[in-house]
Amino acid sequence: MTIRKPVVINVSLAVVIIGAIIGAYFLIFPSSSSGSTGTQLTTTVQQGVVSNTITASGTVAPVSEASASFGVSGTIATVNVALGQTVAAGQVLGTLQTASFQQTVNNDTTLLAQARTQLVNAKAALAATEATPASPNTTAAQTLSSLNSAKQQVATAQDQVTTASQTLAKDQSNLAATTLTAPSAGLVVGLTGVVGQSTGSGSSSSSSGSGSTTGSSSASTSGSAFATIADVSAMTVSASIAEADIASVTVGQKAVVTFPAVPGETADATVTAIAPTATSSNSVVTYATTITLASIPTGLRLGQTASVAITTKSSAADALYVPTAAITTANGVSTVKVVGANGKTTVTTVTLGIVGTVGTEIKTGLKAGETVSLGVVTPTTTGTGTGTGRTGFGGAGFGNRTGGTGGFTPRNNG
Repeated sequence: MTIRKPVVINVSLAVVIIGAIIGAYFLIFPSSSSGSTGTQLTTTVQQGVVSNTITASGTVAPVSEASASFGVSGTIATVNVALGQTVAAGQVLGTLQTASFQQTVNNDTTLLAQARTQLVNAKAALAATEATPASPNTTAAQTLSSLNSAKQQVATAQDQVTTASQTLAKDQSNLAATTLTAPSAGLVVGLTGVVGQSTGSGSSSSSSGSGSTTGSSSASTSGSAFATIADVSAMTVSASIAEADIASVTVGQKAVVTFPAVPGETADATVTAIAPTATSSNSVVTYATTITLASIPTGLRLGQTASVAITTKSSAADALYVPTAAITTANGVSTVKVVGANGKTTVTTVTLGIVGTVGTEIKTGLKAGETVSLGVVTPTTTGTGTGTGRTGFGGAGFGNRTGGTGGFTPRNNG
């Protein structure tokens, strides 16, 4: 049988086309065995501190504040300090007009002198009565009545002296209270009052780590502290800790504080107080926590924002650790693949410690410097296009990033 030439040509072209299609298919979709070995990712067992931290933000506050108010009502005569001024304990902050207070003291002094004179006279009359012999015409009852009357006059005069003395002491104290002094050394962060205005009486008080750091002058001083003094020998940060984290926070834990407004400055700190009750804002429950700075960075100001990282757990300084991605846990047993010098891996059971931000502590099973496997990167294909993929590490595990539709995915030998 004779085959016509056109038929031979068509068959040849069909074979070529089919071959090209098959070649392209295997080029685009290689078999899974072609890259089954992949590239093994490894790291070494590190040694150092493994710690777990929680973060929060807050504001810088003085270690304590004290408010000072005049003990009596009156008209302000002088304001002896300015907002932002540093004062010493006992330094005069301001005074009231004293004319009316002094006049009251002068009147009290006169009344006391008169009462003392009356007491002297009453005592003299009693002595005279006691020394006078009874006359024949005076009965014993009359003599006794005269004696009792003289004694009563003495007692009454003595009471008047006591009352006058107490009144004078009180008014002298009021006069002294027209001069207000600083209850403690510190920075004037609040100041109210203007010369010539009236002020109500109040009492001085203090608070610890109050966080009230802004001062202002006011046109009315009645019912408010004349001055607020902040103890800035130490500073604190009042941070709000979320309810999910507060259980792991305890007084005495170490912290590191940074300040957005003071770039490059970092301060070591300690948790010194935790509020026993929570506050809620927009359905978010937090606990006010006071963190005291070990030192005050240069340029730090009250009221500035601070970022706090509290160390809730910490290992020994020579602890062993590996990335969390190197650990496989199944049925409560944790293992790590140790890579030998020949490249072969051995499954090793390990005991875990603290899960920290740099890795997980290994208490038993590994030695410092050993090589461990993080998994194997193998080529994979997805979709219908072409492209090159890359894998990256993200935190404690892996993060996969693909370019185009092809890529590589890590594979743990576990």
